[in-house]
Amino acid sequence: MKNLKRIFLFIGVIMLLFPARLVTGAAEENHEYHVRNGEVVFLLDTSGSMNSNDKSRLAIDAIRQAGCSLPSNYKTGFVAYNTGIQTVIPLSAGADPMGAQLSSIIYKGYTNAGEGLNQAVGLFSTEENVERSIVMVTDGEIDMPGQQAKESSRTLYSETIKKAKEAGIKIYIVAVGSELNDPQMHIFDGAEMTDGAIYWQGQSGNLVQIMNRILYDRMNIPKRSVGVTDGNGGSLHVEIPSSGAEHVKVVLTSGQGIQNVTADYSAEEGHITSGRNFAVIEMTRPASEAVDVRFQTPELTGVEAYMIVEYTARPVVNINYRREEVSPAAEGEKSKSKTPPVYNHYADLKISLKDTGGKNENLWNTPYYEGQSVPFCVNGVWESGTVSGGVIPYSLSIDGLDELSVEIDPSIFSERYIIEQPVMEKLIPPPDPIPEPEPDYRPLWAILGALALVVILILLWWYKKKNAAVIYVSQSPSSKEPVKMKTKACTYSGKFSIYVVRTADGRDVPPQTYHLFGRNSGRMTLGQILTSCKIKLGRIGEEDIIIYPGPDHSVIIMDQSERCTVLRGMEILKKGMGYPVFYNEKITITFEDESTEMEIHYKNLKPSERKS
Repeated sequence: MKNLKRIFLFIGVIMLLFPARLVTGAAEENHEYHVRNGEVVFLLDTSGSMNSNDKSRLAIDAIRQAGCSLPSNYKTGFVAYNTGIQTVIPLSAGADPMGAQLSSIIYKGYTNAGEGLNQAVGLFSTEENVERSIVMVTDGEIDMPGQQAKESSRTLYSETIKKAKEAGIKIYIVAVGSELNDPQMHIFDGAEMTDGAIYWQGQSGNLVQIMNRILYDRMNIPKRSVGVTDGNGGSLHVEIPSSGAEHVKVVLTSGQGIQNVTADYSAEEGHITSGRNFAVIEMTRPASEAVDVRFQTPELTGVEAYMIVEYTARPVVNINYRREEVSPAAEGEKSKSKTPPVYNHYADLKISLKDTGGKNENLWNTPYYEGQSVPFCVNGVWESGTVSGGVIPYSLSIDGLDELSVEIDPSIFSERYIIEQPVMEKLIPPPDPIPEPEPDYRPLWAILGALALVVILILLWWYKKKNAAVIYVSQSPSSKEPVKMKTKACTYSGKFSIYVVRTADGRDVPPQTYHLFGRNSGRMTLGQILTSCKIKLGRIGEEDIIIYPGPDHSVIIMDQSERCTVLRGMEILKKGMGYPVFYNEKITITFEDESTEMEIHYKNLKPSERKS
């Protein structure tokens, strides 16, 4: 191995005579950023038992709260079920797409969750790059009039769960009341099988808190917490991080109730959607830099306020080109005649993020973003840069490049970005100064290349010849004098019957047969043989037990390990010395873990085995 390293080092020195360019650089990590659209279907159990478990109809209010709190690129649908399907609202977007229909919900009948879930799954689209979720609110297990109808609903529920899992739909179950206190109930399979989650009213918080946990902790909707102050019952002052926002939502929630919500702001469009325990102030392209909200609540400490800011944007790349002359002296050259200058070319980038739906301004040109570290990608290589003066500076060598691909990952921020990317930029550096014509040295390079090829072939021939020798003990076990033998002319024959007698973990390993006949005459390791036989023992010294072909149909065994014990019959093999093994002889190996033991029987092949 050391000789091989010297050869390649020598070859590398020779190849330095030729003009070459070393290309380096790889992505530091497998890093991608995509903003996905979302589809959420709310599934509500409207059976008669909800009259006692949801007397105040807080479940309906919580569903409105969650639907109004979603980002603008999310669509919401709704299914209400009891003995049958009471209400179906297709997927749609808007401030309060379910408000009017939810007010007409009646609690009565049985609990046909199978048909309800089937209707909910059927509402989803088949579009790609969409996050799909079902938020199911229920107070009981599947229950129908009659055992057959009950079993039919159970079966449909199980089959629909499988469809949801195949479609990538996650199911979040909110259990209200006191009947759903057993985590093993059949109704909970929907969450467990789709990587969703289960929440119990009371144990997991009130319904307002549970919906916030589903949106912000499970669906990972970006938001910023906003501080609430005690002014005339309750108020908050919200500053928008940067001008040019496409959509802004200020969400207020409280389990104690919120009333009389007003807001001062300026925007192209805006409205307030409120319920018993929530209020959402929604603005499209706000013109003001802050929003002031006032409200009334019985208990200020239970109020939570969040801001959801959305931007539509695209990266902007400003490029300055520069070149640096490569000094011949730096390469160890001494030129007495005029040598054409060689240049390395660079592009100094200034990367910014411009909004495309508002004022078309640089979103980072505010104190909020100054000093923030942002991941970005240039031509497939992810880096991290700091925003300074509204831009991220970055320099790279552009020799051999025709264009740049730039992406930005703003997921570290609390705002939501819908970005048109990657942005592609053509590289058009200024031309280099035209040097005076130089003599044509191409014939000389051809001669040097041919000489280098001859040198390489000579070195390879010398290496093969030098490595065609191995030191081993005389073929007679009684002889103690080591004899040098060339193995280049020897070939493998016979086969190994391998028996793992004992392993460290006590598992049984079936016997294996490894045919040596017909294989290359080079060096092998026991580790290679075990891998070919699919025997996995771990790194316990098998790679340091070496095998060569020997004369008279023998194989040479050499133990180069640190703590393995190798026996030929009853004779222990000395470290670093080869020993011949003939037909019908046995090698016993105790590996470095001192627990794993193996026997290898060297046998001749039958004529039929040689033909195969």
